[in-house]
This record gives sequence, C-alpha cells and structure tokens, in this order.
Amino acid sequence: MGKLFQVVEKDDFGTDWHQVRYNAYAMQRFDTEEQAVEAATKYLTDVNCNNSLTAGEKKAGAEAFMLVKRAQDDAGNETMITASDKDVTDCFMGVLDGKDWYLTDRHGKPVTDNKYFELEGKIQVAVRPVPGT
Repeated sequence: MGKLFQVVEKDDFGTDWHQVRYNAYAMQRFDTEEQAVEAATKYLTDVNCNNSLTAGEKKAGAEAFMLVKRAQDDAGNETMITASDKDVTDCFMGVLDGKDWYLTDRHGKPVTDNKYFELEGKIQVAVRPVPGT
C-alpha cells in the first residue's frame, strides 16, 4: 500500500494542523494527492462560495483558503497542487460562479503569503500525507 493523503486545516491563532472536521467527503484518506486536492477544493467551495451572499459579500466573508502551486499537466491542462512555502504561486479560495477563485491584492497580483492581512482570522487548508504511510 502506497502513501495516503488527507485534507488538513489550522486556525489563524497558531493551532497545529489537524484533519478537517464536519465534512464527510474531506475527512477521508485519499490514494492520490490529486484526489485529496479535489476534496479540498470542494470543501473550500462549500465553505466560501455555496451560500446566498453576493460575489462581493462572499469575498469579504470568506472563511478559509489554501496556498497552492498552479502548473500544467502533460496535456497542457492547468492543475493545482498544494505547495510548500517556497513554491506557492496562488491563494485558492474555492470555485466562485464556475471559475477558480484566487485571492489577489489591490494591484491584481496573486497573494502568496498566509500572513497577508485579508487572510487574518481565516482557516488555512492543505493536503498532507497521512503520517506513517
């Protein structure tokens, strides 16, 4: 049996990483990182986007984010993987109105730092290997 992956989160106030709670699909263990990223994407979309708020209100009221690295697969399709701190290219917030939503600063540049002021008080989500696998 190979390495398994899980969706984890931590609060802004310095807690350790722990497995996502209260979301059955995100609490599973996944055979591939891609499957876990897909579950994390669904989790972020549910938390930040699947509500009755307007797009502007959703952006102001977002609760969670995931630092990612966007890349292209062999077929030229855009893919997203979780990133170590030095590889981050974007801050993924969920799928908003059918499009991937990445946080940008007031100049339109991608946010790549979890200490960015608009992320204060938000939950950081990541995909990590299950310990011991």
